[in-house]
Amino acid sequence: MMNKPATVFLFLLFLALAPVAFSQTRQPVKGKMTAADSIKAKEYYVELRGYIRQLKGTENEKANEIKPLDSVLVTIYSGDIPYSELWTNKKGKCSFRLPLDKNFRIEISKKGFVTKNILVTTKVPNDQKDIFNFSFDVDLFEEVNGLDVSVLKNPIAKVSYNLAMEGFAYDVTYTSKINADLKKMYKNYYRLQKIAADTTLMQPDSLQTQSPKKK
Repeated sequence: MMNKPATVFLFLLFLALAPVAFSQTRQPVKGKMTAADSIKAKEYYVELRGYIRQLKGTENEKANEIKPLDSVLVTIYSGDIPYSELWTNKKGKCSFRLPLDKNFRIEISKKGFVTKNILVTTKVPNDQKDIFNFSFDVDLFEEVNGLDVSVLKNPIAKVSYNLAMEGFAYDVTYTSKINADLKKMYKNYYRLQKIAADTTLMQPDSLQTQSPKKK
Protein backbone atom coordinates (compact mmCIF):
# COMPACT_ATOMS: atom_id res chain seq x y z
CA MET A 1 0.00 0.00 0.00
CA MET A 2 1.27 3.46 -0.95
CA ASN A 3 1.98 5.63 2.08
CA LYS A 4 0.30 9.03 2.61
CA PRO A 5 3.27 11.29 1.71
CA ALA A 6 3.69 9.50 -1.63
CA THR A 7 -0.03 9.92 -2.39
CA VAL A 8 0.12 13.66 -1.68
CA PHE A 9 3.22 14.01 -3.86
CA LEU A 10 1.55 12.30 -6.84
CA PHE A 11 -1.57 14.42 -6.40
CA LEU A 12 0.45 17.67 -6.44
CA LEU A 13 2.37 16.44 -9.47
CA PHE A 14 -0.93 15.85 -11.32
CA LEU A 15 -2.11 19.40 -10.54
CA ALA A 16 1.12 20.83 -11.85
CA LEU A 17 0.91 18.95 -15.14
CA ALA A 18 -2.85 19.22 -15.72
CA PRO A 19 -2.93 22.83 -17.10
CA VAL A 20 -0.32 21.96 -19.70
CA ALA A 21 -2.27 18.95 -20.88
CA PHE A 22 -5.54 20.91 -21.11
CA SER A 23 -3.95 23.82 -22.96
CA GLN A 24 -2.62 21.50 -25.64
CA THR A 25 -6.08 20.12 -26.37
CA ARG A 26 -7.42 23.68 -26.96
CA GLN A 27 -5.06 24.58 -29.81
CA PRO A 28 -7.17 25.50 -32.87
CA VAL A 29 -6.55 23.84 -36.22
CA LYS A 30 -4.70 26.21 -38.57
CA GLY A 31 -7.00 27.90 -41.04
CA LYS A 32 -10.19 26.75 -39.31
CA MET A 33 -12.52 28.72 -37.08
CA THR A 34 -13.41 27.03 -33.81
CA ALA A 35 -15.34 28.09 -30.73
CA ALA A 36 -12.06 28.42 -28.84
CA ASP A 37 -10.77 30.70 -31.60
CA SER A 38 -13.72 33.12 -31.46
CA ILE A 39 -11.66 35.84 -29.81
CA LYS A 40 -9.16 35.82 -32.67
CA ALA A 41 -12.00 36.41 -35.12
CA LYS A 42 -12.07 40.04 -33.95
CA GLU A 43 -8.64 40.52 -35.50
CA TYR A 44 -9.98 39.81 -38.99
CA TYR A 45 -11.16 42.80 -41.01
CA VAL A 46 -10.96 44.55 -44.36
CA GLU A 47 -9.30 47.96 -44.48
CA LEU A 48 -10.73 50.29 -47.11
CA ARG A 49 -8.59 53.12 -48.45
CA GLY A 50 -10.50 55.79 -50.31
CA TYR A 51 -9.41 58.62 -52.58
CA ILE A 52 -12.17 61.20 -53.12
CA ARG A 53 -11.73 63.64 -55.99
CA GLN A 54 -13.60 66.55 -57.56
CA LEU A 55 -14.59 66.11 -61.19
CA LYS A 56 -14.98 69.21 -63.30
CA GLY A 57 -14.59 69.39 -67.06
CA THR A 58 -16.09 68.33 -70.36
CA GLU A 59 -16.86 65.15 -72.25
CA ASN A 60 -13.24 65.24 -73.38
CA GLU A 61 -11.70 63.22 -70.55
CA LYS A 62 -8.22 64.58 -71.26
CA ALA A 63 -9.47 68.10 -70.57
CA ASN A 64 -11.15 67.17 -67.32
CA GLU A 65 -9.90 68.78 -64.15
CA ILE A 66 -9.63 66.28 -61.31
CA LYS A 67 -8.27 67.32 -57.94
CA PRO A 68 -8.36 65.91 -54.38
CA LEU A 69 -11.43 66.87 -52.39
CA ASP A 70 -10.91 67.45 -48.69
CA SER A 71 -13.45 67.61 -45.85
CA VAL A 72 -15.71 65.05 -47.51
CA LEU A 73 -17.94 63.24 -45.04
CA VAL A 74 -17.74 59.46 -45.28
CA THR A 75 -20.60 57.86 -43.36
CA ILE A 76 -20.68 54.10 -42.86
CA TYR A 77 -24.08 52.48 -42.36
CA SER A 78 -24.86 49.01 -41.10
CA GLY A 79 -28.37 48.59 -42.45
CA ASP A 80 -30.08 51.93 -41.79
CA ILE A 81 -28.06 52.57 -38.63
CA PRO A 82 -24.95 54.80 -38.77
CA TYR A 83 -21.96 52.66 -37.83
CA SER A 84 -19.15 55.22 -38.07
CA GLU A 85 -18.14 58.42 -39.85
CA LEU A 86 -14.93 60.18 -40.83
CA TRP A 87 -13.61 62.98 -43.06
CA THR A 88 -11.14 63.02 -45.92
CA ASN A 89 -7.86 64.87 -45.38
CA LYS A 90 -6.35 67.62 -47.56
CA LYS A 91 -5.19 64.99 -50.03
CA GLY A 92 -8.73 63.66 -50.40
CA LYS A 93 -7.83 60.41 -48.68
CA CYS A 94 -9.37 58.36 -45.89
CA SER A 95 -9.09 54.84 -44.51
CA PHE A 96 -11.21 52.72 -42.20
CA ARG A 97 -11.62 49.12 -41.10
CA LEU A 98 -14.76 47.02 -41.38
CA PRO A 99 -15.34 43.75 -39.50
CA LEU A 100 -15.98 40.61 -41.53
CA ASP A 101 -19.35 38.94 -42.15
CA LYS A 102 -21.35 42.18 -42.31
CA ASN A 103 -23.14 44.35 -44.88
CA PHE A 104 -22.29 48.04 -45.10
CA ARG A 105 -23.27 51.08 -47.14
CA ILE A 106 -20.61 53.77 -47.57
CA GLU A 107 -22.12 57.23 -48.16
CA ILE A 108 -19.80 59.91 -49.58
CA SER A 109 -21.13 63.45 -49.31
CA LYS A 110 -20.12 67.11 -49.22
CA LYS A 111 -22.26 70.24 -49.17
CA GLY A 112 -22.82 71.53 -52.68
CA PHE A 113 -21.89 68.19 -54.25
CA VAL A 114 -23.97 65.21 -55.38
CA THR A 115 -23.85 62.29 -52.89
CA LYS A 116 -22.68 58.83 -53.95
CA ASN A 117 -22.89 55.41 -52.27
CA ILE A 118 -20.96 52.14 -52.33
CA LEU A 119 -22.18 48.79 -50.99
CA VAL A 120 -19.63 46.58 -49.24
CA THR A 121 -20.28 42.98 -48.18
CA THR A 122 -17.52 41.67 -45.91
CA LYS A 123 -18.65 38.05 -45.76
CA VAL A 124 -15.70 35.67 -46.15
CA PRO A 125 -15.60 31.82 -46.00
CA ASN A 126 -14.44 30.57 -42.60
CA ASP A 127 -11.28 28.99 -43.98
CA GLN A 128 -10.35 32.19 -45.87
CA LYS A 129 -10.59 34.70 -43.01
CA ASP A 130 -7.65 37.09 -42.85
CA ILE A 131 -6.78 40.79 -42.91
CA PHE A 132 -7.63 42.36 -46.29
CA ASN A 133 -7.06 45.68 -48.06
CA PHE A 134 -9.18 47.32 -50.74
CA SER A 135 -8.69 50.70 -52.43
CA PHE A 136 -11.34 52.75 -54.21
CA ASP A 137 -11.62 56.11 -55.99
CA VAL A 138 -14.77 58.23 -56.11
CA ASP A 139 -15.27 61.38 -58.19
CA LEU A 140 -17.79 63.88 -56.85
CA PHE A 141 -19.21 66.72 -58.91
CA GLU A 142 -20.99 69.91 -57.93
CA GLU A 143 -24.77 70.12 -57.99
CA VAL A 144 -26.14 71.50 -61.26
CA ASN A 145 -29.65 72.89 -61.67
CA GLY A 146 -31.83 70.73 -63.89
CA LEU A 147 -29.61 67.63 -63.71
CA ASP A 148 -31.44 64.34 -63.08
CA VAL A 149 -29.32 62.41 -60.56
CA SER A 150 -31.91 59.78 -59.67
CA VAL A 151 -29.53 57.06 -60.88
CA LEU A 152 -27.33 57.88 -57.88
CA LYS A 153 -30.02 56.64 -55.52
CA ASN A 154 -28.46 53.29 -56.40
CA PRO A 155 -24.89 52.47 -55.33
CA ILE A 156 -22.24 53.32 -57.91
CA ALA A 157 -20.40 50.09 -57.04
CA LYS A 158 -20.73 46.84 -55.10
CA VAL A 159 -17.71 45.32 -53.37
CA SER A 160 -17.48 41.79 -52.00
CA TYR A 161 -15.05 38.91 -51.46
CA ASN A 162 -13.94 37.20 -54.66
CA LEU A 163 -13.06 33.56 -54.04
CA ALA A 164 -10.95 33.21 -57.19
CA MET A 165 -8.91 36.33 -56.39
CA GLU A 166 -8.78 35.52 -52.66
CA GLY A 167 -9.54 39.14 -51.91
CA PHE A 168 -12.11 41.90 -52.26
CA ALA A 169 -13.14 43.18 -55.68
CA TYR A 170 -15.87 45.05 -57.56
CA ASP A 171 -18.93 43.23 -58.84
CA VAL A 172 -18.07 43.44 -62.55
CA THR A 173 -21.61 42.68 -63.79
CA TYR A 174 -23.15 45.39 -61.62
CA THR A 175 -20.42 47.89 -62.53
CA SER A 176 -21.05 47.42 -66.25
CA LYS A 177 -24.77 47.99 -65.81
CA ILE A 178 -24.52 51.06 -63.59
CA ASN A 179 -21.81 52.62 -65.77
CA ALA A 180 -24.19 52.64 -68.74
CA ASP A 181 -26.69 54.67 -66.69
CA LEU A 182 -23.99 56.93 -65.26
CA LYS A 183 -22.68 57.70 -68.74
CA LYS A 184 -26.07 59.18 -69.71
CA MET A 185 -26.15 61.29 -66.54
CA TYR A 186 -22.64 62.62 -67.10
CA LYS A 187 -23.48 63.55 -70.68
CA ASN A 188 -26.27 65.77 -69.40
CA TYR A 189 -24.00 67.06 -66.63
CA TYR A 190 -21.36 68.24 -69.10
CA ARG A 191 -24.05 69.82 -71.31
CA LEU A 192 -25.61 71.77 -68.44
CA GLN A 193 -22.20 72.76 -67.11
CA LYS A 194 -21.28 74.21 -70.51
CA ILE A 195 -24.55 76.12 -70.68
CA ALA A 196 -23.92 77.55 -67.22
CA ALA A 197 -20.38 78.57 -68.20
CA ASP A 198 -21.54 80.23 -71.44
CA THR A 199 -24.29 82.11 -69.59
CA THR A 200 -21.75 83.43 -67.10
CA LEU A 201 -19.49 84.68 -69.91
CA MET A 202 -22.40 86.52 -71.51
CA GLN A 203 -23.21 88.45 -68.33
CA PRO A 204 -22.07 92.14 -68.60
CA ASP A 205 -19.52 93.22 -66.03
CA SER A 206 -21.46 96.40 -65.39
CA LEU A 207 -24.59 98.12 -66.57
CA GLN A 208 -24.03 100.41 -69.54
CA THR A 209 -25.76 103.77 -69.45
CA GLN A 210 -26.91 105.47 -72.63
CA SER A 211 -25.92 109.09 -73.26
CA PRO A 212 -28.86 111.48 -73.63
CA LYS A 213 -29.93 112.35 -77.15
CA LYS A 214 -29.10 115.80 -78.42
CA LYS A 215 -32.02 118.00 -79.26
